[in-house]
Amino acid sequence: MTKIMIVEDDVALRDIYSSRMEAEGYEVVTASDGEEALTVAVKERPDLIVLDIMMPKISGFDTLDILRATPETKETKIIMMSALSQTADIEKGKALGADEYLVKSQVTLSEVISKVKEILEKPRQKA
Repeated sequence: MTKIMIVEDDVALRDIYSSRMEAEGYEVVTASDGEEALTVAVKERPDLIVLDIMMPKISGFDTLDILRATPETKETKIIMMSALSQTADIEKGKALGADEYLVKSQVTLSEVISKVKEILEKPRQKA
């Protein structure tokens, strides 16, 4: 079964995304901050991570950078999801190795699911 990790500090959003992913047939693991995400990612080895940027302890950008430098997670597909919509933020996410960058206010839950399916089907582009 394909495993998705949701990294989101907003409990309501994390629960909504988790429930919808499970309804789509994915196994879901979650983390509430960047520090927890790093531990869970190495332990659980998800196929794809949906990663928030603005979180306590370690930001999503720093988490992404560490995930890409960690042997166990360097090839994991990662979708950044954030309220940050500036071009510089999007470019930073891509430069750090995100497979996709979605702005929360610009996508519906269904569009997020479609993007997850799309990213899972594509081979990972090496930076």
